[in-house]
Amino acid sequence: MTDEHKGKRRLIGVDLAWGERSTTGCAELAWDGNGLALKCFKLLRSMEDIVKWIEPYRGDWVIAVDAPIIIRNERGRRPAEDEANKHYRYPFEAGPYPSNRNLPVGKSQRGGRLLAQLRENGGELVESAAHLEGQRRQRLAFETYPHIAMVELFHLHKSIKYKSRWVDKHYPREERFNRQLKGQQELVGHIREHLCSSDARPSSDARPRLLPGGKIDELLSLPTSCRNRADLGRCEDLLDGLVCAYTAAWLDMGGDLVGLGKVREGVMIAPRLREIGPPLSRLTSDAESAQ
Repeated sequence: MTDEHKGKRRLIGVDLAWGERSTTGCAELAWDGNGLALKCFKLLRSMEDIVKWIEPYRGDWVIAVDAPIIIRNERGRRPAEDEANKHYRYPFEAGPYPSNRNLPVGKSQRGGRLLAQLRENGGELVESAAHLEGQRRQRLAFETYPHIAMVELFHLHKSIKYKSRWVDKHYPREERFNRQLKGQQELVGHIREHLCSSDARPSSDARPRLLPGGKIDELLSLPTSCRNRADLGRCEDLLDGLVCAYTAAWLDMGGDLVGLGKVREGVMIAPRLREIGPPLSRLTSDAESAQ
């Protein structure tokens, strides 16, 4: 990120639910010196409310969306999901669900609908390194996957089991709650250690720090107040939204990026610290692909 842009763009994460009955976790970060301050976080449902919260007409922004944005295939998986499974499913257990036009995520097309709203306000979809050259474009949106970002950012050997669908349904209800709560507490611990603390970092570590106090302390303390699995579900969405917003900041500062998929067929982007997945730089722009 150039000095010209630093501190000017809003850094937004959207953990976009596949349907409007489920909650979407939203978070916004802002540069504060070399650190990041959590400005706000919120749970929303309707596309209208999500766009209203983003206020895409206000200022410049980078928006990371946890949802398939481009879905062209009728069956099977997109190239992005195939590549994500190849690099992150084993041994990290961080492979994404498939998406196609015959699945609920493809029928709702919420990612594409959100992109259309962002494009109406000058937004551009990032699908290759060419979209970032010189930081010329002021309003950027891209697809991400928080579990891959966590593997990279937290140096995980296996993904953190903090979601209800990852807890074995054969356990009694109370045990399922306790296991999911333990997973969320583990995730919060990794966020505090790897994204908040600067005590044990080598000087070569380029990760920006989440600044303590205020909203970030409020968000990271939420799991301790959960009383049931519905509470945990809402907390899960917000934590995913925070990781998405951090990924937006990583792209904004010019950090190395994983690029999974193919241009015009859906590209999944995440931080790249461990050289597990292929770099975004290998993907060509639309114009280059058409040649």
